[in-house]
Amino acid sequence: MTSTRPVVSGRTLGLLREEVALVQALLDRFERPRDGSRRTALLGDTGEFIVVKHFPLPDRFRPDHVDLLVLVPDFPARPPIGVYCLNRNNESVIAQISSVFNAFRDSAYHDAPPVPGYTWICHHYANNQWRRNPHAPNRGDNVGKFLADFFFKLENP
Repeated sequence: MTSTRPVVSGRTLGLLREEVALVQALLDRFERPRDGSRRTALLGDTGEFIVVKHFPLPDRFRPDHVDLLVLVPDFPARPPIGVYCLNRNNESVIAQISSVFNAFRDSAYHDAPPVPGYTWICHHYANNQWRRNPHAPNRGDNVGKFLADFFFKLENP
């Protein structure tokens, strides 16, 4: 999922960088994974996705983290539709996640595109709408809050 050519406008790239900072702030609130890895959020080269390395999982999950992909092709008009878990080396944790959410390997629903090599997890806002505050992104819905909600639902099924 990498390219060297940005697809989104410069203004949207700036907004997405703010979103990545909000996701990183969420990640920084958690302890490091048991293996000592650093949790990071990165904007994809095209500006159409955010990579989350070592996303934290609740204590009952083993391992205690997973690599995620969040597609944001229509940002800021629409929220992400689902999260994508990297398949490689994550079969057991995806099975655990699928006890809470519907999970589809190499396919997706609700207008979310499939991403080869990833399992789509059906986590979304009602009617795929959000209340984003363009003047204060941290006060409205944002990708960080979307992922915090994902964690909360895993922790409280």
